[in-house]
Amino acid sequence: MVHQNAHYLKLKGSTYYYTRRVPKVLQKYASVNRVEVCLHTKHESSALRQSRLLSAELEEQWAILRGKEATSCLLRCFGVEKVGAGSRQKQTFSGPRLTDALEYYLRIKGQDRPYTFETAARRSVSYLLVVTKDKPIDAFVRTDANAFREYLRARGLSKDSIARNLTNIRAIINFASKEHGLQPSSTFSGVYLGEPTVKKKRYVPTNSEMKKLQALCRYTDDELRWLVALVSDTGMRLAEATGLLKADLDLKCSIPHVSVRPHPWRRLKTIGSERVIPLVGVAQWSAKRAFKSSESDFLFPRYCSYDLVKSNSASAALNKWLQTQINPKLVVHSLRHAFRDRLRAIGCPIDLNDQLGGWGSKNVGEMYGLGHNLNVKVECLRKIVLS
Repeated sequence: MVHQNAHYLKLKGSTYYYTRRVPKVLQKYASVNRVEVCLHTKHESSALRQSRLLSAELEEQWAILRGKEATSCLLRCFGVEKVGAGSRQKQTFSGPRLTDALEYYLRIKGQDRPYTFETAARRSVSYLLVVTKDKPIDAFVRTDANAFREYLRARGLSKDSIARNLTNIRAIINFASKEHGLQPSSTFSGVYLGEPTVKKKRYVPTNSEMKKLQALCRYTDDELRWLVALVSDTGMRLAEATGLLKADLDLKCSIPHVSVRPHPWRRLKTIGSERVIPLVGVAQWSAKRAFKSSESDFLFPRYCSYDLVKSNSASAALNKWLQTQINPKLVVHSLRHAFRDRLRAIGCPIDLNDQLGGWGSKNVGEMYGLGHNLNVKVECLRKIVLS
């Protein structure tokens, strides 16, 4: 017999578990007689917080089931047992099971996607299977979505992370539903995550901090510093820079430049992300240093291969360095925000700003023609060089 306490917690080794017996009258609705969930924490305060959330969710679900029991009793009292029995007939479902839908989704939509696409989808499904069974995709109900939300909250995930996991599940189920001729599901849509809040603005480095950063890059003069220097004067996303080939650079042109284009190992975020950026300032210096140093096809071979782009590893290493050397609030993506501000400061036209940074345009007219040429772009970028 499992020892039960007032908070429905128990320790296995040093990890807390939530464990609670299903009321006897409701056990016919459950596949198990006892609910047991690993809380993935060694801290009692975190376990208590998760216990309260899970208890509230269970009480809500059990209240619904008790209501069904009461309805069945009333039907029998008024001599309509056949109606009651008919309402309890097992519903049939025609959709594939969730795990089969996941494999189908990855096989069809996962082609040429980065490994993070598959990792995120599998992680979201594994989270959902903690609170529900692997059942047909058209068998999921709103209580499953709510239980999923509460489980993720109990794990300490932020509102944005919970929303991403819900989006992953919704994408898998809706894609499989469409492929199997089923009605689209709204089960995981519109799940309440709390009132909207104002997002905290990302820290943007000052020009003096940018000068210090670029000076340190020249001083340290290694692959990681070449990478962050390239980002600082081109505004590229870190994954875009990390996944570059040496062939993406043209250093012999009268206007040295880099072509940001999709590759099998690194897709671009949007269609508008494909662009050509002149190399000026430390971006030109770092591109030359990386090109000369690399003995492979890749500009940054330590962080890129034909199978994998390790932009997350590069980001972790650079964020630690930036926060130690420049400012505790600074991260690599802050440099992209600074790039946008530096272009604003010199009066760069908004359509040119969008083209240089690979941001989507909201103006239909700006989508006409070929856009600004290299001469116009380089004149603009030369004005934002810091040293």
